[in-house]
Amino acid sequence: MDRTPNQPVPEAQRSESAAAYAAAYDGPISLDLIPAKYKLLAILVVIALLVPVVMQPNLVSAAKVMMFYFMLAVGTICLSICVFQNYIVEKLRLAEDIADFAQDEATVQLAMVNHKLADLNYRFVEKHDSSTSEILPDFLKNLTPFAMLFINKEKSMVRWAMLGMKFAKSAMDLYKARESDTRGDRPRENQ
Repeated sequence: MDRTPNQPVPEAQRSESAAAYAAAYDGPISLDLIPAKYKLLAILVVIALLVPVVMQPNLVSAAKVMMFYFMLAVGTICLSICVFQNYIVEKLRLAEDIADFAQDEATVQLAMVNHKLADLNYRFVEKHDSSTSEILPDFLKNLTPFAMLFINKEKSMVRWAMLGMKFAKSAMDLYKARESDTRGDRPRENQ
């Protein structure tokens, strides 16, 4: 799979690789994934690196050893980036594919939500006359505290009853307004 950086990736391969990458890294990364022998090796390396620092007679010598370790670490990181360049570039391409896929999916979903909101706006506001549009805000105002009872898991029956009655009354008013709108919109046959 040798490609130059400017060579485009076929779309079918991009979506398959993005889906495979997303499926492989679905959960959070945990230390349980690192084998015990590597954890032990890391602890031994840290101890081996700390011994020369602790054994120095003064802080200047310890700072020199720490600076050497820092330069060694930076050099190792730079060298590993050069050696594993193809692997890193491939992982970055997969991450880009996932980001592109997520962006496309979000664009489609936002368009669907926008269409549904426009449909709801038409059904509840524009389609009906002013009687429904006057009652709808009251209905929504009474719906919000009633929904908060569900979210907060309210145990007081008095609050449930009070808000339930308000919600039921506003729902009945909205239903009556919608019924009068639909009856008013239909042509009468007995004239």
